[in-house]
Amino acid sequence: MRKGLLAITALLFLVITCCSSSGEETKPETQKKRLTLMTYNIRHGAPYNSDVINLNNIAAVIKKSNADIVALQEVDVNTTRSANVADQIDQIKKLAELLDMEYYFSKSIDYKGGEYGNAILSKYPLSNKRRFDLPAIVGGEQRSIALATVTLPDGKTMEFGSTHFDLNTIRVAQAQFLNDISEQLKKPLFIGGDFNATPDSEEMTLLKKGFNFSCMGNCQFTIPVVNPTKAIDFIVYNPLAKQTYSLLSAIAMTGQYASDHLPVVAIYQYD
Repeated sequence: MRKGLLAITALLFLVITCCSSSGEETKPETQKKRLTLMTYNIRHGAPYNSDVINLNNIAAVIKKSNADIVALQEVDVNTTRSANVADQIDQIKKLAELLDMEYYFSKSIDYKGGEYGNAILSKYPLSNKRRFDLPAIVGGEQRSIALATVTLPDGKTMEFGSTHFDLNTIRVAQAQFLNDISEQLKKPLFIGGDFNATPDSEEMTLLKKGFNFSCMGNCQFTIPVVNPTKAIDFIVYNPLAKQTYSLLSAIAMTGQYASDHLPVVAIYQYD
């Protein structure tokens, strides 16, 4: 019995030695990671055909997207418009609780006893949270951008922003402002937003000098939610982000009526 075992052991040794010495070692392929981003104008949680606020519906859409990081616009924080019985609701805090995500809110204006602006939700840690006012017309509505550093599970970091452009011609200056931020950061940067402009507009043409758009081919329409006719919601990313993150797909999630905009979801791949 002992001689038999020794013979088998010797045979296995010869096989292993032969295989390991015949050519270069085969290294396993590096597993690619995925990052899902979303931008969503939530209309303070009210659907396109109603003023009844329902944050559960908004949370359900975000959950369905499986997004890791989300840019939100038109978010109420403690406004009387968002009152639930006698309590005023911090909408971004509530959504973060419903989705078990971290959050950051950037006030654009004071509104109805509270604040109104943009926000970020993230499955991953947020740090260096800050806000910037966008260029505005004197006497016009102030718009802002929320920015934060996101630390991904492998320790890699990226910058992520949420913004909402104005309804008038100041959008050209606002686009240049984002280009300037990207230049100053010198880091991978993604921004999700309601830009209130179509891809071929002057402001979006200017923005394309500093950012790539997540649209694959023609940008899908995002407004109105029923029979949409215009694309004004986008996820954009700067050249440094493009060096690390490869765009796999991007869609407008049709059939989602929790707001008056369709959300846009983009999936990226990285090492």
